[in-house]
Amino acid sequence: MTNRKTSSYAPTRRCFIKGMATFATAVASVAAARSTAAEDNEEDKPKSIAKKTIKHILLFTHPPAKFSQNRLAKPNATVENNWIKSVAEKGPDPANAMCLLRGSKQDKPLEEAAAKHFGDRCFINPFDGSSETRSIMLGDLNRTFHGRGNHGEWNPYEIWSANNARQWAEGLKKQLAERGYGYDPAALTMETFGNWSGCHHKYSNFMAVYLDMQRPALIHAETELCSLKNVPMPAHEFVALEAMPEHVWLAIFKREDGAPMAQFWDGLRPVWRPPHVACVKMNPAKVDLFTFSPNSFIPVDGNSKKLSDGFLADVGDGAHPAFTTVVGRGNDAGDFEELRTALMNATIETRQKKRHVYIAVET
Repeated sequence: MTNRKTSSYAPTRRCFIKGMATFATAVASVAAARSTAAEDNEEDKPKSIAKKTIKHILLFTHPPAKFSQNRLAKPNATVENNWIKSVAEKGPDPANAMCLLRGSKQDKPLEEAAAKHFGDRCFINPFDGSSETRSIMLGDLNRTFHGRGNHGEWNPYEIWSANNARQWAEGLKKQLAERGYGYDPAALTMETFGNWSGCHHKYSNFMAVYLDMQRPALIHAETELCSLKNVPMPAHEFVALEAMPEHVWLAIFKREDGAPMAQFWDGLRPVWRPPHVACVKMNPAKVDLFTFSPNSFIPVDGNSKKLSDGFLADVGDGAHPAFTTVVGRGNDAGDFEELRTALMNATIETRQKKRHVYIAVET
């Protein structure tokens, strides 16, 4: 019988069991180490933050407060101080947030007050130029082509203004989420502060649209909270801001002689929908109509005119080049109430702009 030599490398049963035990111990050690590392990593990760709900936004457009160019655009200290008071009063409420859109000049006192009273609920120029937002803007442009036409029914200034608002609104949404805040578009409210000019109106309108709000922002027109610039004659007193159909605001003022003066403004109309006109039934001889463009570089393109039984007034939005100021010719109480009643009973209709048709000659 041949004697088989056992290799020194061949494991005996005892060595095998011992090796398996060692291996098991090593595996257990690695598993324990991995478990500890995972726990450490979990501790390092930021904990999920329950979203805090924002219910109301204060929107400031291009501060500081200043008078019109006719008054050399001098600072309006009264309005500026009242803005700062509003920030101090409403900042402590954790359901309020503030968004400030800077203009050509920085309003340092207002921004310092916002940082002090709103803290991380203050958002300054929350601009977002990401590819996602640019894609949304392209969709807005296509909707505008389909909704309003592509033969001059609207102008580039309107889509440019809307794009600015879209980038600020999308940026605000992202920054709110990053700081642990959220909001319900159906319940969100907003009030806006600014100089009574195109920018104040167009961003009050477009920001509300792009934040998916269900109601228009409250546009402050009180003389203590707004420099009334875009009016054809001085407004002595702010009377009321009345809600009209189609999310339109009717702002009513009194001139220095007591005569009524009023304007219609869109509050929740996206750029891809045509502008509105207000159809008012009353004796047209009792009013004067002044229609201007909110931008001095763009000519007026409106529908305002007197009719046999009333008049049409262009509803402004701060970007479309037409807004009408209705001025009553009488200045007693009866004249004021007559015009106010007629304006509040106005019907709001979609502007139908028909282009001229030209025959193309081909040879």
